[in-house]
Amino acid sequence: MIKSFTAYTQEIDDVEFAVSEILEQLDLSRLCKNSIGLLSCYSEFIDTGIVKELCNRLPFDVIGCTTLGNSTNGNFGMLELNLMVLTGDDVEFSSAVSASLSDKQDAPLRSMYSKMSEKISDPSLMIAYMPLMFNVAGEVFLDILNDASNGLPVFGTLAVDHTADYHESKVIYNGDTYTDVVSAVIVSGNVSPKFLIASVSDEKTLKQKTIITDSDANILKEVNGSPVIEYMESLGLTRNGQIEGPSTIPFVVDFNDGTKPVIRAIFAQTPEGYAVCGGTMPINSTLSIGSIGYDDVIETTGKIIDEIAQDGQSGAVIMFSCIGRNYALGTSVKDEMKAVEEAFGKTRTYQMTYSGGEICPLYDSDKKTVNRFHNDTIVVCVL
Repeated sequence: MIKSFTAYTQEIDDVEFAVSEILEQLDLSRLCKNSIGLLSCYSEFIDTGIVKELCNRLPFDVIGCTTLGNSTNGNFGMLELNLMVLTGDDVEFSSAVSASLSDKQDAPLRSMYSKMSEKISDPSLMIAYMPLMFNVAGEVFLDILNDASNGLPVFGTLAVDHTADYHESKVIYNGDTYTDVVSAVIVSGNVSPKFLIASVSDEKTLKQKTIITDSDANILKEVNGSPVIEYMESLGLTRNGQIEGPSTIPFVVDFNDGTKPVIRAIFAQTPEGYAVCGGTMPINSTLSIGSIGYDDVIETTGKIIDEIAQDGQSGAVIMFSCIGRNYALGTSVKDEMKAVEEAFGKTRTYQMTYSGGEICPLYDSDKKTVNRFHNDTIVVCVL
């Protein structure tokens, strides 16, 4: 079985102090035969050399990314570094980092997965940290990994940071940092991951539903045979021909395949009036409009906390919550992290990280996993 430990530091300048603080909390004498580290941090921990030195002094591979804010046992905040260590005698981990994805995505990701799978067989889970690249949607990376692994459940996040254009967001692999790669680990052996999600509540979703009749990957063009901009106008969500506050309007998309609906954020509007979304918008899917605010974030997080508590398991909890959910909290930016810490801080090991895009399988009507990309969602993997 997998055992887990967590550690954190708020020391952002003194490399030796920060690394020593992490190592003291971890107590590496507790490690089992095989281990992997999952790291998330404010971007300045990279600039000051703390991430590099910490990874150099750990006896296992470390994957991770930058974030806007994170939380782990005993700590939560915006200027933190935290580390979760997964370890076990009857589990195996195989990690790797891809080549640059700037020009090509398929070959680098397939090569990365092949490298990982050469070391262990019959994996039951992949954990992946992906770059936030404006010219390539995160769902492209997920689709390639899904195909390369024959549908292995993939759980993970897109890197993000505190800047307005996310230019400091990085993916981490063994202390090195990148803007255009995926770092990942596959896990095999005595491990049975369980996946949970929470997003826009049914009460905050319009009952009026439409059908997507034209789209191109993540570009939504038409619903019910009419331009999407006309649909938005009919709902009073435009001004002077422009979608008003697009980042605050989540699309709720039902793929009609037996899985739960997923959330798609609107990133921009094209000159033609099309909506540029945070994930694919398949033709013939059912579409509705939701809303998200402070109360919705806290309510849905509370529901998922209750669901985790009722599952009867005691394993580690890994959580990624969309940065859009954090923005919806207004000035109370720590309240979602606080709720998670109050629930799990003293009862089970956990790591929560804010995300630029969430990757989490859904269960279909036959209880089989289907890999999905999400926006405005909190996703959970219980080990």
